[in-house]
Amino acid sequence: MGIKAGDQITIVDVTDAYSVILTSEAYTFVGNTSGVASGATCTTQAVAFCGTNQCSSVSVTAADIACPTGISASITGSGTKAVTITFTTTATVASACEATIPVVVDGITVNKIFSFAVAKQGVQGNTGGTGAQGPQGPAGTSVTVSSQSVTYQKSSNGTTPPTGTWSTSVVSADVGGYLWTKTVVNYSDGKSTTSYSVAYHGTNGTQGPAGTSVTVSSQSVTYQASTNGTTAPTETWGTTLPTVPQGSYLWTKTVVTYSDGKSTTAYSVARQGANGEDAITMSITSSNGTVFKNNSGSTVLTAHVYKAGIEQTITDAGVCGTLGSVKWYKAGSTTAVATAKTLTVSASDVANAVAYTCQLEG
Repeated sequence: MGIKAGDQITIVDVTDAYSVILTSEAYTFVGNTSGVASGATCTTQAVAFCGTNQCSSVSVTAADIACPTGISASITGSGTKAVTITFTTTATVASACEATIPVVVDGITVNKIFSFAVAKQGVQGNTGGTGAQGPQGPAGTSVTVSSQSVTYQKSSNGTTPPTGTWSTSVVSADVGGYLWTKTVVNYSDGKSTTSYSVAYHGTNGTQGPAGTSVTVSSQSVTYQASTNGTTAPTETWGTTLPTVPQGSYLWTKTVVTYSDGKSTTAYSVARQGANGEDAITMSITSSNGTVFKNNSGSTVLTAHVYKAGIEQTITDAGVCGTLGSVKWYKAGSTTAVATAKTLTVSASDVANAVAYTCQLEG
């Protein structure tokens, strides 16, 4: 049993870039004249998007966070769509500093920076003159932080805080929009401070090095004539169609190179009949193109057989009259995945790119 004709098609799956944001990227501690003492806390959350879709699982490990001296980090909700990172001062912190937070999404690590500032209390002024001492005022009380709230709201404006309803959970910002974070700190003297931070949700965020999308960078097609219709020839391949003697075979080699440096090589073969009258060729059509996105979608590949330029009838079981049967192969395998007129390929069958070959065998 030999190969009378064949063709190949390459299916590619590309993935949107990932973007990782912190709901708050900075915090100012209120301290005394020396700085902020141990025991002060602040929080932020890490969320991620793949294209416009919020990722359902984001991971952060406390031990991997590079904290500055005098500050430690703890984690809650790792593995969920919003990881809460709590920073706590463990000693007096007197100056601005920052922490590096490795955020992992689908095996990709993106490092985010969280900044700390310290608002020190001013030093006491000089003693006044020798005038009579005024009456003693009431005893002062220490001012401490009594509570803190963090809420979120999305907006199309990145310069003016929104006026709508603020949410206690992270909301998904629209593409090209902004995620606002409002932090309200209440003090024991009844006063409070309100601060805002804003993060932009771009069309495509910066993707980590391990998550680079794979695309087709080049493709070459070369040809060679051979008397063998089952084994690819080993002589020199040419970029122009050669003259094929009657009864011999025209081999076509297609090399597809991808942006990650990998490549696939596929062959198709057609027999040259007497004066071309009985030449048999094949082609493949796809119902839904050749590119999937974000590991979703499917397509139906259909084989077509031509003899002397006339398309032949193929049954659903892959039988093409007396010419033989249509068989489908996945690149790298010599075992047919199906004997049929059509082959359904889903995105789950494709890791970056896969070449499918159909052959008329008989």
